Amino acid sequence: MTETYIVLLVALAISALWYDRRSSKGKLPPGPRKLPIVGNLFNMPSGGQVWLAYARMCHEYASDIIHLSALGNSVIVLNSAKSVSDLLEKRSSIYSSRPQLTMLHDMIGWKDAFSFSPYNDTWKAQRKLFTQLITPSDPARFYPKQIHATHALLEHLLISNDIMKELHHWAAVLIMDITYGINSKEAEPYITTAIEALDSIAIAGTPGAFLVDMLPFLKYVPEWFPGAGFKKKAKKWSELRIKMTEKPFIAAKKQIVKGNAVESLTSLALENIDLNQNISYQEDIIKGTAVTSYGVLLTGTHQVVAAVNAFILAMLLNMDIQRQAHNELDRVLGPGNLPTFDDESSLPYISAIVREVLRHNPITPLAIPHLLIQDDIYKDYFLLKGTVVIGNAWSILHDEETYPDPSVFNPSRFLDKNGRLNTDVMDPALIAFGFGRRICPGRHIAIASIWIAIASVLACYNIEKEVDKHGNVIEPSGKWFSGPSLFNRPLPFKCRFVPRSKEVEVALKAALDTN
Repeated sequence: MTETYIVLLVALAISALWYDRRSSKGKLPPGPRKLPIVGNLFNMPSGGQVWLAYARMCHEYASDIIHLSALGNSVIVLNSAKSVSDLLEKRSSIYSSRPQLTMLHDMIGWKDAFSFSPYNDTWKAQRKLFTQLITPSDPARFYPKQIHATHALLEHLLISNDIMKELHHWAAVLIMDITYGINSKEAEPYITTAIEALDSIAIAGTPGAFLVDMLPFLKYVPEWFPGAGFKKKAKKWSELRIKMTEKPFIAAKKQIVKGNAVESLTSLALENIDLNQNISYQEDIIKGTAVTSYGVLLTGTHQVVAAVNAFILAMLLNMDIQRQAHNELDRVLGPGNLPTFDDESSLPYISAIVREVLRHNPITPLAIPHLLIQDDIYKDYFLLKGTVVIGNAWSILHDEETYPDPSVFNPSRFLDKNGRLNTDVMDPALIAFGFGRRICPGRHIAIASIWIAIASVLACYNIEKEVDKHGNVIEPSGKWFSGPSLFNRPLPFKCRFVPRSKEVEVALKAALDTN
């Protein structure tokens, strides 16, 4: 045991010396004072809502870029739209890689997953195929699948007592259909696994969640070693990863062989294999891209699910906004009609609600961290190669100069005096789905899914507070989850969905029968 601690101390000393030599090349951005060896280990925000802590640090040091270090690891946090644009957008060629988190990449096995992989040839090949299959220039391609899934969601919300369960099911079924062509009944065995796997990613993908990310050699300690409980988690989560990535792809291939495949990303890719080239290699790329598409879109479902859940909470807490939305829907659609994507341009207030949901409490407040692959200079600051770069989306979307009274949920901030969407106000979707070359390539599917869900729920239902058995109103707390996670979401709350009219019930039944 003594030898182990000696090795640990030596490793810490080496890391500190190595970092000190690198950081002596120039002035670093401001930040908390660094201690010998450990740096800012004790200043690093931990627990939940770390984006708020980073925002406070930036305010304290009067800078939109701050620097921290811990055990030889360098981190900068960008807290303004300008600094994010200057580095992650305009210098994306050197800011587009990902930090390799030992827990997530090596121990669980997500090192080749599109969202988390380094900026390399494999990532470029997967992104090329992904963008060929899911192109923003053809958003209508998946509209029928999105509307079909949303109509089923409307039915389930009416009879279910578990909002989150229904939202997760809606989003996961939709993604299974788009990625693999697997319908809702066949998708059931895969959905639970996928949701559990994504929950593990949300934890393991959070920088600083596990000490092994800062001290990679800890992955070699035995499971019985004190504090090595992370190894058991990694083993369990790795098994979930394998189940999530292998089984749906095999099922999709079987459908193609049988000749009864439904059009999907996987079927389209497999049908376009070049028989004159290395088929095995192409299948590996397709499988990786299918898994990637599944992973990217499922990661997006966390945002979609949390966003729709946040919308429901916002409607409970802001009944006047719900009434304005109902008025617009009634005026444009008429009573008893369900919205389609053709109605989007005629429903600016609904679109404004979507934007405010993405802004008010962003679902990925820190996005996924980037990695600087070479030394750089910015604002006379020296930025070290290998620095983890975090864009604080929450801070950007709560900038009072861009969004006055940012803590207030106010969709009207996105409308001009004529009630149309104001193009002079920055669309939060430009920030909420990542930055630069690592922006979520499936964001247009996510945004469309959120829009049709919000429009459809409001067209069908009055969203009301639940009452207990004594008839007392159950007030939602309005609080949000504060544990360590990549994703931000409301704490559970109770509500009920009350059909707005008999005409709506008839329209919903007709839509479900047609589907």
